[in-house]
Amino acid sequence: MKQHLLPIAVTALARTLRVSWSGEAVPSRAVLMFWHGKMLTGWYAVRRRRPIALVSQSKDGNLLASVLAFWGYLLARGSSKKSGMEALHNAIETIHSEKADTLVITPDGPRGPRHVFKRGAFLAARELTLPLYMLEIECHSKRILKSWDKFEVPMPFSRVSIRAVLVNAKGFPVQDRDAQQEWLDILSRQFDR
Repeated sequence: MKQHLLPIAVTALARTLRVSWSGEAVPSRAVLMFWHGKMLTGWYAVRRRRPIALVSQSKDGNLLASVLAFWGYLLARGSSKKSGMEALHNAIETIHSEKADTLVITPDGPRGPRHVFKRGAFLAARELTLPLYMLEIECHSKRILKSWDKFEVPMPFSRVSIRAVLVNAKGFPVQDRDAQQEWLDILSRQFDR
């Protein structure tokens, strides 16, 4: 029942939001990411870009998948611990086959740590040779839940500011896992707000 009603309720809320964009102009084909705690507004804001989303296979992931499917997303299901690389490769193939234009990822999901990048978005951007953008999302009126990601539920009619920041994925060290983690930790500190 929850999976049937949730998309309608979330869409009704999201339609009241007043979203404004700033920063870099995002082309029609790109890899986009935003923090897990900002996902409600993030997913809604980019839903018209012919997107495919990476979504975990958890119970919460099932709820999210029902909302994203309602919004027209294609889905690649997996997580960092369970078939995550397979899901990422499926998403990349979907972009290659031109069934979708934009890959959308929460780079600190599905379980954190909060505001610490994982490598999936960077690997995808390099393999697809697409620009990678971090969307910095500020909801001006919100309720913050007591969850690991400090999940934000925007209040109806809230103003939402989204700033698109181009991230240079070319410097990402593909082969060396230790170098990858060091690179991601440095970048995470830049966006941890």
